[in-house]
Amino acid sequence: MADFEMKGIRKDMFGVFHDPDSNVEVKVDRYTLTSASGVEVQVISYGACVSAIVVPDKSGKKDHVTLGFDDMKGYLENAYQGSSVGRCANRIGKGKLMVEGQQYSLTINNNGNHLHGGTRGWDKHVWESHVSEERVVFSRLSSDGEQGYPGAVLVQVKYSLDAAGGLRIDFEAMTTQATPINMTNHCFFNLAGHAAGQGGLLEHLVRVNADRFTPVGQDLIPTGELASVRGTAYDLRSPITFGEALPRAPGNGFDHNFCLQFKHRGELELAACFLHPPTGRGLEVYTTEPGVQIYTGNFLPKEANKMVGRSGTSYTYQGAFCCEPQNFPDAVNQSNFPSAICFPGKPYKHSMMYKFFIQK
Repeated sequence: MADFEMKGIRKDMFGVFHDPDSNVEVKVDRYTLTSASGVEVQVISYGACVSAIVVPDKSGKKDHVTLGFDDMKGYLENAYQGSSVGRCANRIGKGKLMVEGQQYSLTINNNGNHLHGGTRGWDKHVWESHVSEERVVFSRLSSDGEQGYPGAVLVQVKYSLDAAGGLRIDFEAMTTQATPINMTNHCFFNLAGHAAGQGGLLEHLVRVNADRFTPVGQDLIPTGELASVRGTAYDLRSPITFGEALPRAPGNGFDHNFCLQFKHRGELELAACFLHPPTGRGLEVYTTEPGVQIYTGNFLPKEANKMVGRSGTSYTYQGAFCCEPQNFPDAVNQSNFPSAICFPGKPYKHSMMYKFFIQK
């Protein structure tokens, strides 16, 4: 039963989280947004997370198009599913960074590196939440020194759904001292339906508006080069199926940052487009940031029932893809990458949109 409904947004309780810092049980709220086009989105206060997106296909049949879980247990056992990721999304080499002449050591949680904000990034906290002007607003205060980062940061994530089914996400943050901030959303998509697995993923057409990418080493940390995609497996400027593209990629999958062909950072522009022809479901991803990480679920489990999701569905290897708009990985350690440092008095802002469409 809903706690309340305001401006077409319904609120209820999703579950309870035991906060290890305060040692108390914290209620996790859920908000449901519905568009006139039939798109339904659910977001929860744990991780300021997108917990469900339901989209009709070309025949009107609705299905979940993101991986997700029926209860808190699934989110606690499986990181980053639909979450708002920060303080810094992606990897920071060896967890080391220099800000204004001071070196900082961050928590290490990924093969000797710092990933998605560390051992307890922003995705692993319950955020304050409320409804304002037809938007769901999540907020939290990240303390100075949290996960090794300098400065206290007040951060908000705002979700709104337009009549056509476009899910807009606005990230905003203010800091008390210079600190890196790089936020994104980490939804795992399968437009064939959340249970369609690798077979469904391989049927997708993908196009990425990027003429360069950032090559990485064995540890997936960028080398610092901005390489042309021309003549490589990373040239996704023309539509190609994942079924054709993945066998060409090293390791048969993508987990790479693409440098977008944007004229002006800060303007909402098309980063990538995905289409699942059998269902007609399509997704356009827009962002104000200079990069987008394309990830094809290479680290999802290869064995069945290791990751059990919504309605008992087994989520497995390459059963979904992520399209994560953001600044470039390890930008704090690469002088030729766009700056990721946020300063007092100059708020961090990143807007992005998942825009769904149907191709008959």
